[in-house]
Amino acid sequence: MAYEDFIPQNIAPSGSRRIGIYDDGGNRVGQIPLGTMMPPIPGKKLYSFGVLSDVHIVYETAQEDLQRALRYLNEQENVVFTCICGDLTGDGTEPQLAQYKAVVDAYSNTPVYAVAGNHEAYASQPALLEQYTGKPLYYSFEHGDDVFIMAGICSATEGKLFADGELQWLDETLERYSRRRCFLFQHIPPAECCGDVLNIYPYTKLGNHAESNVFKSLLSRWPNIVFFHGHTHMKYHLQKYGDAANYDKVFGCHSVHIPSLAVPRDANGDGYATIASDSEGYVVDVYENGIHLRGRNFVTGEFVPVASYWLDTTPKIPQA
Repeated sequence: MAYEDFIPQNIAPSGSRRIGIYDDGGNRVGQIPLGTMMPPIPGKKLYSFGVLSDVHIVYETAQEDLQRALRYLNEQENVVFTCICGDLTGDGTEPQLAQYKAVVDAYSNTPVYAVAGNHEAYASQPALLEQYTGKPLYYSFEHGDDVFIMAGICSATEGKLFADGELQWLDETLERYSRRRCFLFQHIPPAECCGDVLNIYPYTKLGNHAESNVFKSLLSRWPNIVFFHGHTHMKYHLQKYGDAANYDKVFGCHSVHIPSLAVPRDANGDGYATIASDSEGYVVDVYENGIHLRGRNFVTGEFVPVASYWLDTTPKIPQA
């Protein structure tokens, strides 16, 4: 990545000592201090959790990718749990959900909290989803002073993604915890959110419907939200094409896109291609007033420099 590809929220990965300078041929020709790329992180880390998305358990290397990621998160990062932003399967069938559950049960010794994506909505019913994930279509839980809100979708039809009563529940939940930091997980984001910087992903975001407008109004109404989402599969390094590839501040909340665990997509101005040989996701380190996002390529076993972010999550008082 070029230095100008970074955004103000980027910080150097943990353990970095300096920024290397390379010529067009990839030869290192110098180095400079980290400067503002390594600001002091305030306070003591409270805990860490993993965030993955778009597992697609029947795709090529997906089972191996999920095994590898869960093993790493549990054994090397000591996460308290992992959250998955949907598309656990290819078609939402019971055998595929069973396949997903078998990997989770075998490779994670901490809880895995998942939501349904559009691929689950192709076939899965909420009762079937609950049977194999252990959780209903939408739910919330607390960890320390933080709140985790999981909003699955029950339909792949644009404008009818959420279950009856789900957005009302989401509003009430956000209101109940309006003075606390809320981590919201949902699969398909509004078009205004990050994740498709080149605007070439052909499948719907959240559409422009009454449902979408209600969802966006909730993001705008409650200020203490960090919104994690997936769907487009776009790789971390696409930030070279624009600031809003992986992170953006929209509707007053933090918007964070999670690339695919099994089939990240590379892209240019003309289109995109799936890259099954890579596997990307986040380790999230939580502090009292901020979070450090550490984007990792689980295949190479390396953290991606452009996917290291510090987000200030100091609680704000909601407007009356």
